[in-house]
Amino acid sequence: MTPFEYVSVLISLILGLGIAVILTGLARIIKRWETVVPYGPFFVWIVLVFVLHIQEWWDTYQLMNWTTWSLTVFLFVILYPILLFILANLLFPVKWRVPLDLKAYYFSICPKFFFFTICLALTAVLQNLFLLDYSLEEQPVQLGVIILFSILLIFRTKRAWVHYAISLGLLLLLIGNLVFAPQQLVAR
Repeated sequence: MTPFEYVSVLISLILGLGIAVILTGLARIIKRWETVVPYGPFFVWIVLVFVLHIQEWWDTYQLMNWTTWSLTVFLFVILYPILLFILANLLFPVKWRVPLDLKAYYFSICPKFFFFTICLALTAVLQNLFLLDYSLEEQPVQLGVIILFSILLIFRTKRAWVHYAISLGLLLLLIGNLVFAPQQLVAR
């Protein structure tokens, strides 16, 4: 077993747990659909966090050629999947009220969710800088997310159009990245 195979097991396990949380939470919403008050940005965030889990699992393959791992580097690498798992858990309430007003729930978790989104983007920037040798100039999306969500966290706006615009904008950015950067989708 190579060092990469060894460390990728725990990374995959954490990502798998996050995906299970998302799918289970979504299934619970579908089961109780008649008692759910839907809210668009909430569902967009479910899609975004789900795809980020898959993308992280896919991107982890870039580390395959590393032959030497230290516990410090491993803890640094595993921080991103841990933050994704936290985001997945924040998306779904522990106690389900009837009716489940997803707009009210969304706004109740927004500050925490946005804080961990900032932590996720900051972790991505640091990993890209120190592990993958990207420059800051090569990371405009991550830096933009840090700035945007910091502003949202400071001002705590509850204007629905802002949350629709941000969630849909990020979804379009993700789709654009998948369409216009297909070389990232190939494992070699």
